Amino acid sequence: MKRRTFLQASATGLTAAGLNPKQRLKASPGLRPSGLAPALPFQGVSSGLRITGVRVVDPKPPSAENFWAWLQNTIIANPMSIYPKYKQQRSSWRSDKMRAAVWVEITTNKGITGYGKSEGGGAARYIVEEHFARLLDNEDPFDVERLWDVMFRSSLPYGRKGVAIMAISAVDLALWDIIGKAHNEPVYKVLGGKTKDKIPAYATGNDVENYLKFGYHGVKLAVPYGPADGVEGMRQNEELVKQSRATMGPDLMLMLDCYMAWDVPYTIAMARRLEPYNVHWIEESLIPDDYRGYGQITREIDSTLIATGEHEYTRWGFQLLLDHDGADVLQPDINWCGGLTEIRRIAAMAAGRGLPVIPHQGGTVWGLHFLMATPNAPLAESIGPSQRIDEERRSFMRAVTPLPDASGHVVPSERPGFGLDLTPYLG
Repeated sequence: MKRRTFLQASATGLTAAGLNPKQRLKASPGLRPSGLAPALPFQGVSSGLRITGVRVVDPKPPSAENFWAWLQNTIIANPMSIYPKYKQQRSSWRSDKMRAAVWVEITTNKGITGYGKSEGGGAARYIVEEHFARLLDNEDPFDVERLWDVMFRSSLPYGRKGVAIMAISAVDLALWDIIGKAHNEPVYKVLGGKTKDKIPAYATGNDVENYLKFGYHGVKLAVPYGPADGVEGMRQNEELVKQSRATMGPDLMLMLDCYMAWDVPYTIAMARRLEPYNVHWIEESLIPDDYRGYGQITREIDSTLIATGEHEYTRWGFQLLLDHDGADVLQPDINWCGGLTEIRRIAAMAAGRGLPVIPHQGGTVWGLHFLMATPNAPLAESIGPSQRIDEERRSFMRAVTPLPDASGHVVPSERPGFGLDLTPYLG
């Protein structure tokens, strides 16, 4: 089955030509590069740097999981919706301690310090400080490919997915921050430079009118209801989409975040029901391990794209998804899937299939450098601005996830590394 990307299209042109997103994907000629991540100019070259310390730090104000609390408390269908006690809100069952942010600081013998971030709470902190730190001691941070492999292979007995890969992600991003700073260049330039002048952004959340004020090119809605809610839930989902489309107008992208809450029959039925509203994609409607199910809905749904990958890990997980033709859009999270080193490989695999990579939380300081340097990464996700957090936290949040400019575009920092200065936030 032939699927192609919309890499050449602008975000505002994605709804043009009278074709729905799936029809455009099939019709586009696409690209056919190799499936290998491009080599880097500094590979095999000694930097003269040596890692002298690896630790987890706690910037203040508290990091991103607290900023997104308003989203966690939004009514959204989720994988626990089949149990009435946990039905409506993710905050009713998710563990704040397991989800807590993990910020990794890596110091070097020449005074260059790198910072990376992931989640995984105390478990990821323990893995970084009690396992990976000794493996990284006195290593050259430019040996980023080998160091990634060392961390992955050494954590196989307890890892492969989840918090172990989150821990690797945070370390890997800190290494790339050092590499950029050592070159005195932003990370995207170290990766090969710009593939686009600016990156169109979309907002995630249900405060549609508020998001439109910021010029976003689209909105991704948190879908409130799933199979446990029956036909009435489907009707209310449709009403949310209908009202949102009326507010947004016909041209902006409208996407649905289903957060692993649906099943195959429900996804197919909802896609048919929502055809009049030109939904750009349905995201993560099944649990991540249902690769056959993703293959089925991608084959059978013609009215919208199927997107997934937020809760997938490493190239091996995405290879399974690709083997089942299970997505039209891949959505790895650079802070979870294995860091910049691994998301480059995933993007190369996707490019070989003519598929776009639109990362989960791609509008962060880390994701923007990947997007700028990657041809088949056309769009940035930004958590929609909220009025429900205090000004101090809002300031820090926007340092991590910049707002778009008046035209709805974002760009990475031009400062060395990823451009995020944690110094003011560390005690």
